[in-house]
This record gives sequence, structure tokens and C-alpha cells, in this order.
Amino acid sequence: MAEVKLVNVTKIFQRGNIGVKDVNFTVEDGEFCVILGPSGCGKTTTLRLIAGLEEPTEGEIYVGGRLVNNVPPKDRDIAMVFQNYALYPHMNVFDNMAFGLKMRRMPKEEIKKRVEEAAKLLGIEKLLDRKPRELSGGQRQRVALGRAIVRNPKVFLFDEPLSNLDAKMRVRMRAELARLHKKLKATSVYVTHDQVEAMTLGDKIVLLKDGTVQQIADPLTLYHKPANKFVAGFIGSPAMNFFEGKIMKEGETFYFVGKELKIKIPEKKAIKIKERKNIEEVVFGIRPEDIEFDKGEIEARVDLIETLGNEILVYLSLDDTTFIARIPPYNPPKANDSVRINFIEDRIHIFDTKTEENITI
Repeated sequence: MAEVKLVNVTKIFQRGNIGVKDVNFTVEDGEFCVILGPSGCGKTTTLRLIAGLEEPTEGEIYVGGRLVNNVPPKDRDIAMVFQNYALYPHMNVFDNMAFGLKMRRMPKEEIKKRVEEAAKLLGIEKLLDRKPRELSGGQRQRVALGRAIVRNPKVFLFDEPLSNLDAKMRVRMRAELARLHKKLKATSVYVTHDQVEAMTLGDKIVLLKDGTVQQIADPLTLYHKPANKFVAGFIGSPAMNFFEGKIMKEGETFYFVGKELKIKIPEKKAIKIKERKNIEEVVFGIRPEDIEFDKGEIEARVDLIETLGNEILVYLSLDDTTFIARIPPYNPPKANDSVRINFIEDRIHIFDTKTEENITI
């Protein structure tokens, strides 16, 4: 296997449309890297640049330490798994998995050995004589994975491979992919818009917006220490709550003051604010699970309750400001109740309104 490295990579399409701009990141040997972001952010473009299906306008792409900008896709030793499986309908499972090896004129015995080993690894050894139309969506996806595995490539590329599956099958296939990666220890780049897939599969996540990298980090760092407001709002469901306001200082104590809120900023986070100059307009952020009930001096009204079994979402309002709390599924308040709440101090975030940068990490 090998590392993948993008250095100052930019892709500009016709009419000046920017696919990605100045992208820099490295996927270490054996690492599972997820490229995450909303539709149109440049995820698939980045993957196609690595595969050689697109040429970068600027920048350099390395696979295994080799510059591959001018290397055709077939010579990059990369296997790609697509969203639509791309199986040949007239071939059975064995021939679909073996097709690429046959094109390379590999000996028949070696082909048979590789296909059977991959089929056993994926649990489809009893399906080798079937045609794609006789398979379920999950089985077809395993065949597509098997076709990539038999090539024993340096790098695996996944382009939203689970998006055509139903919710239950996606959960199963996520677990399968995680298990496969643990066994194969393969360098993998995985594209998705689904943050759950990204958080559960990725050793590292590259989060894109409008073709630019917003943050590169492991899942927990991305969740607990978002670099900016976009990251904070994109990662997590329900999303982080945001309140607009200002920073005010009383004596040596800093406060966030909003339309209906006045929140003391803990010393560790206040130190970060002291290091910045001329920051007044800010956005206060707090995740739904970091709101405590029956504590503190903030009084809010319960607008709506959503019972999800393992948790309860409470929709709250402070006059015209609405936000969401996540609580355990026991003794929930009722709609129209008045409740006292508290924001856990060391889990608050303050974002600069102008730059949207998180100034408390």
C-alpha cells in the first residue's frame, strides 16, 4: 500500500467554475480517509483527480511517493468502487470480479485463487455463479468491493458506495467496510455527504465547502473542536445551536451577551478571547447534548418534544430565539412547560462573526 498526497491542488472547469481550490492533505499508508461535505463541495472532483479521471489545473498529486499528474489511470495502481456498482449484467459474479485480472492476462489459477479469497472475505463465496440481477443491493456492493480487492491495488477509492442502499443495509455495510479495512489495512479514500459514515469509518476526515478545505482532523476532534462555524454546524445531528451577540467584559470576567442571553465565559476560553483584539460581534455555539435541565438561571419555554427511543429532542425558545436540547429518554418535560436550563461552560464555542473562525479552541 502507499500514501496519497495532494499539494496545492486546484481544478478549474470550463467557464471558470472552480471544482477545488488549493487542496492540501496526506493520506498515510494504511489510513482510511473520508472526504466529507455537502453536494457540490468538490468531494468527487478530488477523488477523480486522485484516480486520474480529471487533470489538475494546478498542484501535484503523489501516490506512493510518485508524482502521478501525467500518469494514466490504469497505471496508478488504484481501484475505484462506484456508487452505481458498475457490474456487467451478462457476467456472473466470478467473471465480474475476475474481469480486470483477465484484462491484465493474469494466469487462470492466480485469478481463481484471488477471486475465491476475496469472495470468502466478503461472504459471497456461494454467489459466484449468479448474475447481478439475482443479487440484492448489498450483495452487488460486495461484488463491486470484491472486484477492487482482487486487484490488490496500492489505494482504494470509494465514491459514495452506500448511497443506493436502504438505511438498514447501509448500517450493515458500514460495519463490513470497517471490518474489511481492519483486515486489509489498505490505504483508502472514501467520499460521502453522510456525516455518520464519515464519523464511523474515518481515521481522518477532510471536510470541504465550496471546493476549499475547512478542517482536517480525526472524527472526535472535528466534533468537539470545530475550526469554524461551518464545521460546527455541519458535523452533528441535530446541528449545533447558534446565538448571535457580543463579547462584554465586567471587571476581569468575560460574558457573551445576546438578545435574551448573558453567559459567563469560563477562564480557559476567556484566555483565548483575550489573545484576540477588536473582536466584539460573535456567535455563541452549544451542542444540544451540552444543555442541562433543572440547573442554572436561564428560563426557556418548551415548544415541542420528539421522542426517539434512545433519546429525546426538546425544542426550546427564548422569546424569538429557538434551539434544541438532547436529553436522556426519562421524565421529559411537556410542551408549553417553562424549564430552567444551563449551558455546560467548558463545552461552549465562540465564533468570530466576520471570519466565522472558532476563537475558543
